[in-house]
Amino acid sequence: MDSLAASLDQVSLYTIVLTVMVGVSLLCVGIVVFFERKNPTSSIAWVLLLLFLPVVGFIAYLFLGTGFRVNKKKKYQLKAINDDLYDNFIRRHLNIAEALRFMEAHESTARLVTYLSSDGDGIFTGGNTADVFTDGNDMFESLIADIKNARQHIHMLYFIFNNDDIGKEVAGLLTYKVKQGVEVRLIYDSVGSRAIFSPPIFRKLRKAGGQVIGFSPVFSNLNSHLRLNYRNHRKITVIDGHIGYVGGMNIGDEYRGRDHQKKILRWKKPLVPWRDTHLRIVGPAVWFLQERFLMDWGYSSEMELHDELNIPKFFPECTGSTEDLGIQIVSGGPDTGEKSPIKSGLLTMINSARRNIYLQTPYFTPDESFLDALRIAASSDIDVRLMLPSISDHWVSQMIALGYARQLLQYGVRVFLYNGFIHSKALVSDGLVTSIGTSNLTTRSFTIDFEINAFIYDSAFASSYETIFLNDQSNSVEINEEWFESQSGFTRGCYNFTRLFSPLM
Repeated sequence: MDSLAASLDQVSLYTIVLTVMVGVSLLCVGIVVFFERKNPTSSIAWVLLLLFLPVVGFIAYLFLGTGFRVNKKKKYQLKAINDDLYDNFIRRHLNIAEALRFMEAHESTARLVTYLSSDGDGIFTGGNTADVFTDGNDMFESLIADIKNARQHIHMLYFIFNNDDIGKEVAGLLTYKVKQGVEVRLIYDSVGSRAIFSPPIFRKLRKAGGQVIGFSPVFSNLNSHLRLNYRNHRKITVIDGHIGYVGGMNIGDEYRGRDHQKKILRWKKPLVPWRDTHLRIVGPAVWFLQERFLMDWGYSSEMELHDELNIPKFFPECTGSTEDLGIQIVSGGPDTGEKSPIKSGLLTMINSARRNIYLQTPYFTPDESFLDALRIAASSDIDVRLMLPSISDHWVSQMIALGYARQLLQYGVRVFLYNGFIHSKALVSDGLVTSIGTSNLTTRSFTIDFEINAFIYDSAFASSYETIFLNDQSNSVEINEEWFESQSGFTRGCYNFTRLFSPLM
């Protein structure tokens, strides 16, 4: 009898807990519908998750669903920093007449330049050099050489900074540079770097005097309103204010083609080295990588930026550029409200294209506006090609991407699966404009994560990236409707079912 009573008590407890969770989930549904200013599609996805999986949905909403907020004091400080940077240390250097001459001479791209300048805060600069890296070994060799030559300061911001061979090498080199008198500031994303606590890899760097901050630490009151959802997905390095790096590569051995088999072992398929794209920039565009870093440093740090830093020295007169590329550095994130400047810039590129559009992305969960732009372009006899990985580290995202890819096939979009994992985030159109950065073609990248892209205006540069795309295409398999029909019924069902949750990805 005692065991029966204990069992009944246990059942009653489970019933109470489940009832409470369902009730709280229904409360969350009310908050999503009536109070959270979410995109309607995203709201529907959250409502479905909360109703059909109340326990999982509640836990997910608790950590991932709440809106982005900045306290008024920090918001005021950031605005003051931004205004000061522009008014005193950036605008005085810019040649506005140069931008006007460019737009007059390049009518086909003037619309994009104008939009990003006004709504995306992407100030146009000429006189830049940009080198493209498609191999992590080459990129890290260049980055390490530039770090060794640093004389004044090194600023780094990375979504992932791994405690592996390349991570230890870079951290050790930064420690050495601090001892030489070089200022080092580093931001790592606390979730991206799997850093529940401060990573031991930075212990010697901190001890030597380097400054290291985790963006939105999991167990900290600093920026706690961000929850786990809003992550800093940017990858930025600025050295002495003259050299900048931006693109898809984090600090990790997988970006050198190492350790990638362990990450995606469950696929049991032949692999090729990890394929990514990164930029090294010299010229005035580096000012805007610097500005973005300083803004993120000001946000992540509890210190007053103006009290801590001698800001003018971070924006030196630009030297060393041997070319004349036009570049706009554009940042996006939840702090931009509903503008989504990177997404809008990519849409403008697609809508302005007249000949071809080549896209590479590791994850593809677009919203209807992006899908419509690709449909319209392909239906207008524009050569639209989308390249995705054949092997992914996120199974659900891969299912969603292939579901959307199948939908686009009927409009004439050509879809290629790269033979391995392609992490490149690039779009090139008409051999005129190229966008390379950190933003995936996903709802999360466009609205939730903090991202940064470089929009590059140069026909020679765009043509060279078209060649890179075509080389990647030769190492890919083109898929069609017959390919999808050859998949199992369960797999085809997953394509359709997982798309219900694409607004959350």
